[in-house]
Amino acid sequence: MRVRKQGFTLVELLVVIAIIGILVGLLLPAVQAAREAARRMQCSNNLKQLTLAMHNYESAYKRFPALGYVGTDGQPGIGRGNWPYSYTMAILPYFEQGNLYNAHQALAKASGRGLPSPWSNLSGHFVDNDERAWAAQYWQTDISSLICPSDSPPPNRDESPSLINYKVCVGDDYHQNHFRPNQGRDNRGMFQVDRWLQIGALADGTSNTIAMSERVAGGDARDVAGGVALNVREWNPAACLARLDPNNPRRLIGDVRAQFRPTGGRAWDGRPYFVGFATMVAPNGPSCHWGGVDGNEDMSPPSSYHTGGVQVSMGDGSVHFVSNNIDTGNQLADSLANPGGPSDYGVWGALGSKNGGETASIDQ
Repeated sequence: MRVRKQGFTLVELLVVIAIIGILVGLLLPAVQAAREAARRMQCSNNLKQLTLAMHNYESAYKRFPALGYVGTDGQPGIGRGNWPYSYTMAILPYFEQGNLYNAHQALAKASGRGLPSPWSNLSGHFVDNDERAWAAQYWQTDISSLICPSDSPPPNRDESPSLINYKVCVGDDYHQNHFRPNQGRDNRGMFQVDRWLQIGALADGTSNTIAMSERVAGGDARDVAGGVALNVREWNPAACLARLDPNNPRRLIGDVRAQFRPTGGRAWDGRPYFVGFATMVAPNGPSCHWGGVDGNEDMSPPSSYHTGGVQVSMGDGSVHFVSNNIDTGNQLADSLANPGGPSDYGVWGALGSKNGGETASIDQ
């Protein structure tokens, strides 16, 4: 008598495969969510450590670092420069990058004229071959603490020698965030080129004043997340919002930045385009620039690939998540040209101003 071997029928096998497929479909989003939660936590930790590094700098020099600095007198803790070097260089020793800091300063003292400009194009910007070699080694250095793991690097790095996702707050104004104090301008935010604020200048309180946030480093030039609309020659956020594509609100219309010049490509360049953000347009909204390149006033909000908003650190070092839907007040109002007074841009604008006299807090 034949003995029938036991096994799965074709129908049973298909049922098992279907069940496995359903389980994978259920588990995959959970795994992806867990991974993003871990990336977001790392991003939050980076923000906190960088803000604490600023406080350690403040303890050493009795003032916070400038957004960037230009000139021969130098920023406290930094040698001479011939370019607007960013806050990142000032705080290198305070987030375990002392060796890189010392290497920078060694060249600054040796050259006598300051550090060479932080461009990746190594022809025409340097005095000799030693400086070219130095730039290739140090300007083109990515530091993990300056990069959010949820982001991806720009596809074109011709002018992006060193990546950065963490920017400092220039306040809720568009008028003067590219200018220096000796040009008769005073930023409304915590950071400005060639201005080193003492902690007492944060009259609204350190817990009510944004210090840092994040910004997508690259992406397509017309993507809202990493793109920049150029030649926006009006002072209000509504003009920036008008550069959104009406048929696709995550895309920009009109003139936009060059593909090879993303805003997250120069960690050492202390201009607002590269290391600053403004609290006028809501988080993850469009970014706009007054001129046609990267050297003018900038109206770029924080942006991220985190769902629903961005992370910010306050002047006291605490880190919070801010929704894309935070109150932004009157988007038709022109940017204020004076350093004091309440913000027109709701809770978001008030958190960006250092001495507006508002009662807004991060919990609103």
